[in-house]
Amino acid sequence: MRALTPPGRAGVAVYRFESAERAGILACLRSPTGCEADPPVDRPVRMVLQLPGGAQDDVLVVARADRSLEVHAHGAPALAAAISSCFPPTPAGRPSPAQSLLLDALDRSQLALALEQAGYDFGRELALIAALPWAERGSAVAAALERSRVAMAMAQPVAVHLIGRQNVGKSTLFNRLVGHDRVLAGPLAGLTRDAVAETTVLDGYPYTLWDHAGEGPTATPVDAEAIARSRRLRASGLRVLLVDAASGPTAADRRMAVEADVVLASRVDLAPASPAWPLDVACDGRFSPQHDDPAALRERIGALLRSRRGLPPAGPVRGFAALDAAEREQLAALAAP
Repeated sequence: MRALTPPGRAGVAVYRFESAERAGILACLRSPTGCEADPPVDRPVRMVLQLPGGAQDDVLVVARADRSLEVHAHGAPALAAAISSCFPPTPAGRPSPAQSLLLDALDRSQLALALEQAGYDFGRELALIAALPWAERGSAVAAALERSRVAMAMAQPVAVHLIGRQNVGKSTLFNRLVGHDRVLAGPLAGLTRDAVAETTVLDGYPYTLWDHAGEGPTATPVDAEAIARSRRLRASGLRVLLVDAASGPTAADRRMAVEADVVLASRVDLAPASPAWPLDVACDGRFSPQHDDPAALRERIGALLRSRRGLPPAGPVRGFAALDAAEREQLAALAAP
């Protein structure tokens, strides 16, 4: 027996009984009139569950074509304990990376990839490559590794740090990109102290987005430590630098631009007569966090990040691929002499 619903209190608990357990669970099921019954395939049937020891419940039973049975019972802890006592649960196997992505997909692109990869038996695909002549095996591994680069980028979030001086719109942009007001945003400089992270999807790829304390004057040791901590956190991952369009890049902006992957001119609605942007500092886009359409803003910034990473549009990769580091190691090992 295997529980299909998550552990914990709930109104309904669903159990799956494999074909080998069918006779045992059928012996505990009766029709509402008290007669034995064999439920039809793929049609829910109301039945009464009667367990040894006296536990009883009204349940729905669904018979599957593979002769397994699903029993939809009430989720009372006492009933769950009685069912587990009569039918010891089968230890759940570790889900494959494709199964995990199928459960945790954040948008349609991830779901499409998960459905595609769930259709492949990863071990079988590795065996097929291993059986190829050496001259063909190298190109097959190279193609699978390139698919895996894209697939893993879609399956595993990458850190993106919003950096810049105080009061340039980092927190407002953060809220727009995650889709709700996650952090405080306002005209007061230094409003953000503690770095805040949230996972979101931009242009089909997942990111752990970080909002950081802004660079600038520090009134207290706490402010100074907040900036130092943000500098340590942003040492890895991608960095998006926001520069106030009204002033253009300052000396502090220029120092941060060296480490930035994307540079954006921020708050352009507040700087209609902003100075010309200097040629020695890249500007990858201009935006207004307050006025730009959030969906369009997410798409634009996601496309910029995707371009920097050399990734194609998100979706199925048209072939089997590794979805985590362990699978990638197995795949890469096939290319070793």
